[in-house]
Amino acid sequence: EAMEPGQQRFGWAKDRMPRLAMGHSLGAKLQVLLCCQQPDPMLSGVALLAFNNFGVEDQVALLREFLKVVQGNSGLSGLGGDQLWETFLEPAIGRAAKLSGLQFTPGPDEVLDMVEESYKPDLRTRLFRFSDDSLDCSEELLSSFVVRRARNADRLEMKGGHLTPVVLSLADMAPAGGAVGGVAERLKERFGGFGATLGSEAELEDLVQALMDFV
Repeated sequence: EAMEPGQQRFGWAKDRMPRLAMGHSLGAKLQVLLCCQQPDPMLSGVALLAFNNFGVEDQVALLREFLKVVQGNSGLSGLGGDQLWETFLEPAIGRAAKLSGLQFTPGPDEVLDMVEESYKPDLRTRLFRFSDDSLDCSEELLSSFVVRRARNADRLEMKGGHLTPVVLSLADMAPAGGAVGGVAERLKERFGGFGATLGSEAELEDLVQALMDFV
């Protein structure tokens, strides 16, 4: 069923579609790990969106990116929250994450070492980097691809931010109930004057077209 909209819009022949993998942010990191540890011989390409390779203590920055999207859509950006976040909240949360002792395994350096040792050199791989993305780690991954001599790996620069691939419709989320519906209702109550979506549908549409070109 998921293939049918693509078949209608892009003329896909479902029975002849290549097998491709795609991941966003830490999901892109997971795809890289899978390609290193459990390579799929039928895989013909990998799309890595806003590749992120941070440790646990740095992931607080991702929360900040989401809050910026919420503020931007609500028209409440620039009301003093940035200074509070940068001078107090982000350092405090980062320290708490570090002191917790929790870490991603493998760590950032280990991921890059794995790429240099075991990533399939001829696997078609495209990194999608967004212009306003302060969390993107694609530069260091590209360097590891060079070491690995991954000749079919490249990068596409696009307009947008780290959360460009994420567009949430609160109107669609609210009826879902449970935790998702509750979050949507609270956001709508808190920012009653903002639109029904979080994120840019125009930037997402540009990304969809770029992905189709890669396919």
